[in-house]
Amino acid sequence: MVKFSHMKKLSKYIIAGVTVTAVIGAAAIWRSGGAESIYETEPISRGTVIQEVTVTGSLQPAERVSLEPEVSGKVIDILVTEGDQVMAGDTLVKFDDRDLQSRISSQRAALSAARATLRELVAGPTVEDLALSQAAVDSAESKLDAAEQSVVDAETSLAAAKNNLEVVKEKAETSLNSKSQDFIDDMRQAKVKSADAMNRLSNSLFTSGYEISYSTNNSMAENEAIRTRREAENALQELESLVASIQSQGTLDGALANYSQVLYFLSAIKDHMDANSVMLSYVVGTATTALTTDRTNISTAQTNLSTITDQLIADKAAVDIQKSQNESEKSTAEIAVNTATAALNSAKSTVDTAEKSVLQALAEYDLKKSGARPENIDAQRSRVLVEEATLNGLLTDLSKRQIVSPIDGVVTGMEVERGETVSPGVVVVSLNAQGRFEIVSNISEVDIAKVKEGQPVHITLDAFSRSEEWLGKVTKIFPAEKVVDGVIFYETKVVFDEDDERLKSGMTANLSIETARKDDVLRIPLRALKQSRGKDYIELLVDGAPQEVEVELGVENTTYAELASGAEEGDLVIVSTND
Repeated sequence: MVKFSHMKKLSKYIIAGVTVTAVIGAAAIWRSGGAESIYETEPISRGTVIQEVTVTGSLQPAERVSLEPEVSGKVIDILVTEGDQVMAGDTLVKFDDRDLQSRISSQRAALSAARATLRELVAGPTVEDLALSQAAVDSAESKLDAAEQSVVDAETSLAAAKNNLEVVKEKAETSLNSKSQDFIDDMRQAKVKSADAMNRLSNSLFTSGYEISYSTNNSMAENEAIRTRREAENALQELESLVASIQSQGTLDGALANYSQVLYFLSAIKDHMDANSVMLSYVVGTATTALTTDRTNISTAQTNLSTITDQLIADKAAVDIQKSQNESEKSTAEIAVNTATAALNSAKSTVDTAEKSVLQALAEYDLKKSGARPENIDAQRSRVLVEEATLNGLLTDLSKRQIVSPIDGVVTGMEVERGETVSPGVVVVSLNAQGRFEIVSNISEVDIAKVKEGQPVHITLDAFSRSEEWLGKVTKIFPAEKVVDGVIFYETKVVFDEDDERLKSGMTANLSIETARKDDVLRIPLRALKQSRGKDYIELLVDGAPQEVEVELGVENTTYAELASGAEEGDLVIVSTND
């Protein structure tokens, strides 16, 4: 770097008759009569210009796997815990497979039988084979006879069950109708007892103008008797109308629907009788015989109303009990019908199976008796293939009764416990790929256009010293934007060129993405660059004086810019001026 001092009038020194400019070491100082300007310069040189985008990101496993069962099942064994390292192919969780094991055993037997039959067909029949085949036919026919008899027995049982159901229904209807009629009759009695209490037993206590026929020494008791009298008369009218309607309908539903209202009106009339009884206890100046008679009548009315009220409550309870009993007996009878129906269906199914067994036994007997034809052998070979395919399918299903690691990795989550039942779509185990990490970073829209997949990346990690550096490359730029605090970013992934066992998920990474590189090109310090009217220019120091030069630039970074044209290597470019 050279510093020059420039003045308006240059001083010159004459040495041996030659005019020269004084130069001392790497600096030349120009003097004049005015104040001097000091220029800091750098020579334009060749070198490398690397354009970089610097961002931060965080490490995450390059592959995360969430494992779900392919079929529903009960967990019977868990072979790993969180933090365990596993290899691809390791079994992690086992589900209950006893049902499949049983089916597989049966299918192996079926396959063995099919293969044995094929061998027999190829070898041809023997006397012993024919005898065995005949015995098989006889056994199958015997089983068919037994199955057909079972159908007859099941049909008889079903008919009996259906007949019993109709009897139960008829009995239930009769019993409920009886209870219903008692209920309605007692409601009619409630109307009669209420009318008797109001019109005969208590009517003599009052004049036509709602005045007490007796003299008492308790006006409150008199007033209460008069007040309840009006309410009781209204209640009697309502009760008579309501009971008439219930009798007209003659249905249990009608009685049940109006039951609470009947009790309410009875209660109002009973309250009036109670008020009359209290009032009579305060009567004065009345002949003993008349008073005694009225008191007896009121007591009789109270008893009659209480009795009929209790009877209605008992009727309601009897109806409820009868309905419940009817439902229980009907349900039991219906269950018996359903059971008999199921037994009949099962017996018919057994007949179907037995008929097929007979046909198969006869076919095998005929086949052995006539000897195997080529097409029969081919058909049996096809059957063997079918049985093999069925077994392979069961074995495939068996493999789905366990969770197997598809990768080398570390268990990061175990979401089930022994004994728990899980279904497809439910994550059971989570894994992170072993030793393979990538860096996820958000790059702003200002820089994203410079970044391309495959570009080299220099990486440092906050968890290590800045002197340690890893190399990587850009592997993916997601097209969808992410908006954070109003700023648009694009998620970008970077992978390490080499694995490092010290790396951990979540570490903070500092990335320098090399978006452009020019080697052995002319370059100028970025701080020397100026702009005017939309064009770039620099100032060169020419003969001690600044000279503006328009330039064209290429790749640039925070320190240097590539000089495409406008100056030559070795030119001194002014980077700062100190007047």
